[in-house]
Amino acid sequence: MRVAAVIPAYNVENTIAKVVSQTKKFVDEVIAINDGSKDGTFKILRKLGVTVINHPKNKGLGCALRDGFKEALKRGFDIIVTLDSDGQHNPEDIERLVTRLKKNQADVVIGSRLLDQKEWSNFPKTRLYGNRLMTLFTNLICHKKVTTDSQGGYRAFKREALKKLELKAERMEISSEIIFEVAKNNLRLKEIPIKATYDREISNVKAFRDIYRILKVLTQKRLKLSKKRIRTSQFEPVPNKPKKRLRASHNAK
Repeated sequence: MRVAAVIPAYNVENTIAKVVSQTKKFVDEVIAINDGSKDGTFKILRKLGVTVINHPKNKGLGCALRDGFKEALKRGFDIIVTLDSDGQHNPEDIERLVTRLKKNQADVVIGSRLLDQKEWSNFPKTRLYGNRLMTLFTNLICHKKVTTDSQGGYRAFKREALKKLELKAERMEISSEIIFEVAKNNLRLKEIPIKATYDREISNVKAFRDIYRILKVLTQKRLKLSKKRIRTSQFEPVPNKPKKRLRASHNAK
């Protein structure tokens, strides 16, 4: 099975070369998306011998991932992995995610930073509280517990599973949108515990602005799905009740 890694990149000139070089050891192709970086990220990517999609202006994580997914599907890859470009994810974990798919144990695998509570102490507090809150809300909107880490960027998808996801988010809210779409399509999701490395206290999620976007996209999707189910139920034919057969009475003379 051919595996591609989709790596969105924005102003990561200090880490992108190492992330890509290590990732190449575990996949058949790296598809990197330079999302309007203002530093030397794009120049570095062009020298690494990988597929590079360039956004002249910053469009957001959602747009970058969707463009990467489109390219991977167009080129016929069987498994598509996503990981961050800032070095917080260990590329060696790719094998652990992909193995679950190759063994047909799942349709989607997520590397969860919150699955092992022993790792919580390594989380910057703002990230920990924010991620747990968004994960709680994401699961509530899905009407079931789907994940322990809705904002994690380490994922692996089977090709056919990824094709079923209707992704429209443009920025950070795409992480929760992916979880909602997985639940909506009844895809088999597995989680494996991973460790993540952080260099700073403040998350790339711009607090209230991105929380608002996450809540907005999830609420819109839930309302759209509910309306669709109502319309479908209205036009479903009512099954005909079987007519009772009348028995003829015979009076014996």
